[in-house]
Amino acid sequence: MNIDQFINSIVPANYFLTKSMELSKITTSGTLWYTKKFLVYYYQIFLSDNITLRDDVTHICEIFNDYISSLPEIVREDATKFFYSSYKTADLRNKNFRLFNDFAGTRDFQNATERNDYYEMAKKYYFAFLMESGGQSGVKAYIKEKLYQPDFCFSNLDNIIKDFYGNQPHNLAGMKNDYMAFLRNERQILFYYGFFHSKSSGSNDKEFSSLTPVGELALKANFYEFLALWEHQKIKMISQPVTIDIQNISGQPYSSDNFTLNLNPYLTILQWLKTKQNFSNDEYQYIISRLEKPVTDIAEIDNLIDKLDVIKAKVQSFNRRADIATEDFQKEWKKYLLGIRSDFDFDKNTNPLSICKLSNSKAELQNNERLNALTDLYSKLSEYKTAKYADLFEKCQLEIRRQYKCGLENTEYKIDGKIKIEWDIYNIHIDLPILLSTMLFVIQNAENIEFKADNISNFVELLRNKMPNALKYIGLSGKQSLTKELQTLRNAIETENFEKYLAKEQTDYELIITKYQSESSQDLKAKIEVESDKPTLVIDGMNKRNTTLIQLIRAYNNKTFAQAGVLNCECCGTTSFITFNDETYLEYHHLIPFSNYDGPDHFLNIYALCPSCHQKLHFIKLSEKRSLYGQLSANNYIHKTIVQRLKELFNAKKLRSYQLEFLMADNAINEDEYNQILMAA
Repeated sequence: MNIDQFINSIVPANYFLTKSMELSKITTSGTLWYTKKFLVYYYQIFLSDNITLRDDVTHICEIFNDYISSLPEIVREDATKFFYSSYKTADLRNKNFRLFNDFAGTRDFQNATERNDYYEMAKKYYFAFLMESGGQSGVKAYIKEKLYQPDFCFSNLDNIIKDFYGNQPHNLAGMKNDYMAFLRNERQILFYYGFFHSKSSGSNDKEFSSLTPVGELALKANFYEFLALWEHQKIKMISQPVTIDIQNISGQPYSSDNFTLNLNPYLTILQWLKTKQNFSNDEYQYIISRLEKPVTDIAEIDNLIDKLDVIKAKVQSFNRRADIATEDFQKEWKKYLLGIRSDFDFDKNTNPLSICKLSNSKAELQNNERLNALTDLYSKLSEYKTAKYADLFEKCQLEIRRQYKCGLENTEYKIDGKIKIEWDIYNIHIDLPILLSTMLFVIQNAENIEFKADNISNFVELLRNKMPNALKYIGLSGKQSLTKELQTLRNAIETENFEKYLAKEQTDYELIITKYQSESSQDLKAKIEVESDKPTLVIDGMNKRNTTLIQLIRAYNNKTFAQAGVLNCECCGTTSFITFNDETYLEYHHLIPFSNYDGPDHFLNIYALCPSCHQKLHFIKLSEKRSLYGQLSANNYIHKTIVQRLKELFNAKKLRSYQLEFLMADNAINEDEYNQILMAA
């Protein structure tokens, strides 16, 4: 590396994502325990139906107990104390546990907006109550003391704050909101790391937010699975996703061309640790977090450290607080090391990925052999990642430079919706070889056994025993399918050839042979509804289309809507060609794509199209798509517009926020229609 070139390349705000975090509390939590607890309660309170019934409590206890029982026995007692509160009113197992309705209370409201605002804030306090977070000092400590009293009711919160201040002046609204700072910070991190999604930043309470595929697995995951999933997400992260908001760079004398993304920030950190054995916060803040790619030569590292004062002086010359404030940088590298640290009190040295520890504000290597194996594996996975998603990363680089240019010139910036949703879809989905590799690495170190060609059967049994939820989620529960996949993965890692995993995804349509011709329209319709309600099947890590549903829809269309045996395209309204067996040739298209966007295999999401319209919907210019979607609304057989269909799917809990956001980005619906769909619930 040319050190002078590196120094010249440093520009304001160009560093690994730095956002606050509370996800690892060294004196109160074991590795990732806090993250698991946070996610479970967050989903139940904000994304589900609150904790209003005893059945909700039972469900949460089942999740916590599964996680605790998967931990090494030596830490289970401490884990039980962590997941179940010492306060009777917050202990899920106690008969005095307070359900949300009792905690929130009620009062008279002048309108629906006031009512909604009240319960949104009550949810935040209920979340803090269950997490036992917040309340460090002053009025916050006073609120926390009252929170756990049996007679506490959120409707009395204003009086509690007023009682604390007496006649002293105070900002009531500010005090209420300040108590929840930890929630805002952690929620933003879980959004950036793909555990849940909304069409903005994940920070607006009234956004339509949903649990992502990554979040769904995390919710079910036991100790070993959660650890592997966290590693999976860190490997997939790039230095700054397109959803980051770059601020306060107006007037800086730099070019957006100098803003570069590091596609493998986690590997960059690990390689530095492997080569130098440690790093300080200054080394991370001013050098590591600004590297474009990993450095593996100790001489280059020493040369960079020798220039640390020069680098620091340049960064400080930006006069930009976010570049020079140390706290967020410390939190960022701690977040990357969360999952591989050995110095959490409750862990009792049982974390199978214990590699490093914190000492005197430094990260220090503890297990050189394990880190060597980790970086060797992650280097190969990173090569695979950058090859598979090269097109997306190139788009991200161009988009973030466009945002940077707008920031430098102080002009308005609006993110490209198509690129934003492409990034989100990448970030919130499981990548099979990456997840399976991290699962294997966790098991290898937990069991102290090396993954070899002659012991794959052992790993099949270990994975089925220790990671059943993850295997079920990715469709690899069966011995035969798991054995085959492990053989494929081992060969890919050994040869560094991931060609099998780099193959393009299956297309969004299949040729379906005609069946069910003897059934009545009524029977076909009933069977279509039954098939539409079935969950998507996952086999060998891939979502599988319900071909029975397509066969039923095709038969129903022919039986119900064909005129003189001829069907018209549900988009252009004209007849496609007639096949050799005297049927109209039509292709069945998912409005919300099945493969990449988890579009439901539901009759309301499926249209019969002529080949021309089908290809247009996939490849025509974005500016021309709105008219095509208008034709779908006008010409479909069941005479339901796209918005009407989406309202029904949303009410049936078949839609997620990222699916509606895709449709907005693809010009199928607009912002007003998006909101109409949500209000229909």
